Amino acid sequence: MKHQIARILLQVSFLAVVATGVGVEGAHGQSLSTRVRAEIPFDFLVGDKKFPAGEYSIGLSGSDDALLRVSRVHGNLTAFRLTSENLNLARKGSDTLVFHQYGDQYFLSEVWPAGGTDGRTLLESRGERAAHEAMAKNKIATQSRTVAVTGGAQ
Repeated sequence: MKHQIARILLQVSFLAVVATGVGVEGAHGQSLSTRVRAEIPFDFLVGDKKFPAGEYSIGLSGSDDALLRVSRVHGNLTAFRLTSENLNLARKGSDTLVFHQYGDQYFLSEVWPAGGTDGRTLLESRGERAAHEAMAKNKIATQSRTVAVTGGAQ
């Protein structure tokens, strides 16, 4: 029950970054079969690995549908994170990256291709769980806002 409440709170308080025009074909049931390339305007974490603001390529790693690869386009910073499939019957109009925000920390949480109904949800990291618990313990509300991100196909 405690985990379900925490999950609901996480989904209520999120930062959605809409990556416009980033080149994933839209189709019913489309999985993240190609890479999304987006300019992310803030520092963020993938699992417990910190990434600076910049241009990133995000997609599934090879033939493993559960392993997401996040790579900085200019540099050698890469992280791999296990994901689970997420289904939403409301199709996204454009590629969407969802970040959970706790104070000044942003955690990549979901990746949704344009036009598809299948997205990927990253497993919650220890760092994100700790940040969420610290804010809840101190009765600090998490913030959410929407930021448009421009990008192009890789």
